[in-house]
Amino acid sequence: MPSNIRIKTINHVGIPVWDRRVSLKFYRDVLGLQVIPSMVDSPNIVWTKTLDGTMVHLIEPSDGETLGSPHVAFEVEDFDVAVEALRGSSFTNISDISVMLDGQGKIFIDDIDGNRLEFTTASGLRPSYRVADALGYTTETGENIVVDSPAKIQVRTVNHVGIAINHRPASMTMYRDLLNIDVIPHQVSGNTLAWTELPDDSMVHLIDPPESIGDRGDTRPHVAFEVADIIATAEALIEADIEIVGSIGTRADGQQALFIYDPDGNRIEIATRGDHSNTPRAVDENGYTSENGDLL
Repeated sequence: MPSNIRIKTINHVGIPVWDRRVSLKFYRDVLGLQVIPSMVDSPNIVWTKTLDGTMVHLIEPSDGETLGSPHVAFEVEDFDVAVEALRGSSFTNISDISVMLDGQGKIFIDDIDGNRLEFTTASGLRPSYRVADALGYTTETGENIVVDSPAKIQVRTVNHVGIAINHRPASMTMYRDLLNIDVIPHQVSGNTLAWTELPDDSMVHLIDPPESIGDRGDTRPHVAFEVADIIATAEALIEADIEIVGSIGTRADGQQALFIYDPDGNRIEIATRGDHSNTPRAVDENGYTSENGDLL
């Protein structure tokens, strides 16, 4: 039976990086994300945001030696209801609740494949007078320094996240049944992934194991940033000497996308907004998609 969890949007994504000095040259100076004060007492996290306020947290190793894993944070309508449902589920490794300095609550849990998921309230529930320097180091006093980005790219929001799974029906007990995320027809070829969609049209793509792992490792975990103009974005990436992997692709709903890698090897997708509201495709409960009655 579906739970009472109601997810509103993607609050933020966490991306592991080795050195913020290197990473900010990519995320701030190429992609145009804005550095903002952090609301946690950790010197290892840089908070940044897209144009619509969706955050990207760049997370350095807390021990200086061990790079973490990426994660996605879902913002829920009722945090207490979500916590009760998560604690009552069969999923393991659930954290205690913690509250950030702006009043935002958070809790973590692992999915069946060990992917770390965060659940949060809205940000900014109480005033904060924190300030950040040019590298995102945050203090309670001083001057907030906003570095003007030379970026020609404007990232609107997080379009979707890609999450690596091992067994789709089992994974759906988390994303479809516990989290109540809608399963929708995907707009790519084949059936190696399931598309799921949040109320604000941002998505979670659950991606099956590949037949083999290439030179770049497992390419399934990724974050997709949304832009208005993919051609102008590609030109800006080339000008910034960022390698575009392959070419720009166009999906069945008109969405265009390309792939790049950040300085730490994190796979990043740049995509436009697709329109799959009137798709001729159909989908079963596990995300397997058909068109004209034929399984893709």
